[in-house]
Amino acid sequence: MDFDLNMPPFTFLKTLSASDVGSQSRLMLQRSDAENHILSHLSEADNIAIQEGRGVRINIRVYIRNTYTEHQLVLKRMIQTTGSYVLNGGWGKQFVESRGLKEGQKIGFLWNSDESKLHMYLLSPPPADQNYPN
Repeated sequence: MDFDLNMPPFTFLKTLSASDVGSQSRLMLQRSDAENHILSHLSEADNIAIQEGRGVRINIRVYIRNTYTEHQLVLKRMIQTTGSYVLNGGWGKQFVESRGLKEGQKIGFLWNSDESKLHMYLLSPPPADQNYPN
């Protein structure tokens, strides 16, 4: 990746794993990343709901190449299994399928407090296709 002075200062990075782009339709987040860079910006009520395993909708702005789209995904904690945090509620269809995301691609994240949104940047783009040409 080339150095870009206009690139925002990501608070955390994620390399997509096989399970992130597979049939489970969820993006797994590292516990420390979710707690330090997302949950710390949410209300106490939302944090309680997440810790109890109930999902909370969060607004996400997704940047791919020179465009962005707005989405809502559900942030939840998998309390019955790993205790990890995941984004789901459309991850598979809205991101993996429609944008052709693949294992090994990198995503940068940062929380925008002014907008109360998680900004997500695709750093290594998917193969060019008809929906997202170069």
